[in-house]
Order: sequence, then structure tokens, then C-alpha cells
Amino acid sequence: MAVAASAIAEGRHGSRVPSPALGVEFDQLADTVNQLAQRLEGVETTRRRMLADLAHEMRTPLATIDAHLEAIEDGVRELDDPTLDVLRGSTQRLGRLAQDVTAVSRAEEGQLQMALRPTDPATVVEIAALTARDGFDSKGVRLTTAAVDTPLVSADPERMAQVLGNLLDNALRHTPAGGTVSLTTSSPDSRWVEITVTDTGEGIAPEALTHVFDRFYRADPARTHDRGGSGIGLTISRALTEAHGGGIAARSPGRGAGATFVVRLPGLGTR
Repeated sequence: MAVAASAIAEGRHGSRVPSPALGVEFDQLADTVNQLAQRLEGVETTRRRMLADLAHEMRTPLATIDAHLEAIEDGVRELDDPTLDVLRGSTQRLGRLAQDVTAVSRAEEGQLQMALRPTDPATVVEIAALTARDGFDSKGVRLTTAAVDTPLVSADPERMAQVLGNLLDNALRHTPAGGTVSLTTSSPDSRWVEITVTDTGEGIAPEALTHVFDRFYRADPARTHDRGGSGIGLTISRALTEAHGGGIAARSPGRGAGATFVVRLPGLGTR
């Protein structure tokens, strides 16, 4: 056990302790050490994958900035408004990426400050739709809302606005002009309230549904990140929803058939 513990402390998280065959207590101790090693191994794998993904996501905007600066230095480009727009867009993308990574890390570690209070889901939906309306109008995508009478929920309105903003932004990116995105509320019973975002866009392949909330997931073409998103908006939405004691799920009949995201929050009973 001492040898295995030392190996784990040195970063060799694949080390495991065999049963010492000295009784139940020692077997429990060995199992606990092995569980610890397994969790550390998972954390290390996630850390390495996230660092690799971050490097990948940063590469494009950094390359854009470098290329334009080099072109200005060589006299090929002028520092005019179009060039400044490109540079500013790349730096803003990097800024969003930094903010989103910080937000999702804090949420998953339970370090976000939450100001929970009785909240009307209809009000949250109304504010989210109002905030997103201009973007939908600009692209020519119809945004509809239908908020029925539901129990109140214990929520941080700002955090829930962030959740719905991410879901609406995701739906808008993947819905072509002329399509529709609907934002609705419902209550299966007094214990739960559901807020649903449904779009008529690109849809999600069945094999990708279990991964849509993963950081920087890009195996499905419907979730490429070259359209202005940081690639972890859905990850943040899941972390924030779970911090409220709820959950979030994605459904889609398949490619080209649209997608539905359902946020479930604990209700506070009848009004």
C-alpha cells in the first residue's frame, strides 16, 4: 500500500493496490486507495484533454492576428477599419474563450456564487427572449415563446439567463434563415419545471447526442466552433443547471431534423 500510494503521489495514477488478504478493513482501505487513484487518473486525463483543446481553439484567432500584423508590417495591408474589425474579432474570441473556461471550471467545482431566490420561469423566459431578439431578427430566424403557468423555482435569475442565452445562441447558430426557434415552459408536476428550446435547424446525429455537452466537442459537423461560439457554451449551461439542483438534456431526430434542449429545475410546489 505504501509503494502504491507513493507511486500515485508521484503522478503514476494507473497504480493499483491488490487485495492484501488481511481482512475486511484492509480490503476497504485498498479499495479506497484504488478509487482515489482512479479519480486522479480521470482528472489528469481531463486536464490534458482540456489543455490540448484550448491550444486548438486558440490557434485560429492567434494565427489570424499574427498574419494581419505581419501583413501590416510588410505594407501589404493597411491598418484600416476592415483590418481592425478582424483583429478585434479575434481578440474578442480569445476573451470569450478565457471567460467561458473560467466560468465552467468554477461551476463544475462548485465555486460559483449563487443568489438563489423564488423565481418565475416565465419571467426568465421573457427576459432571455427579449435579450436574444435582435440577433434572431438580424439572421431572419423566427423566435417564439410560450410560457404557461408553472410553479416558481429556486434560481439565480442571472445564471439562468446565462443558461438560456447559451441555448438560444446555440440554436441560432445552427438554424438557417427562415427557420424557427421556440422557447417554452411546462411543468410535468409540481416538483419540476421544464424550460425547452426547440429549433428547426441542422439537428444532431444520434451518436453525438451523448457528447453535445462535452467541452469543445467537434465530431459532429453541426457543432463546429467557427461561428462565433467558444465551444463550451453548452458545457456551461449544464454546469449551471446542475448547480441549481436540476439537469439538462438534448434530443434530436437526427441530421437536418432540428434539436431540442430541455432544462429541468426543481419546482417550489404550487403558487
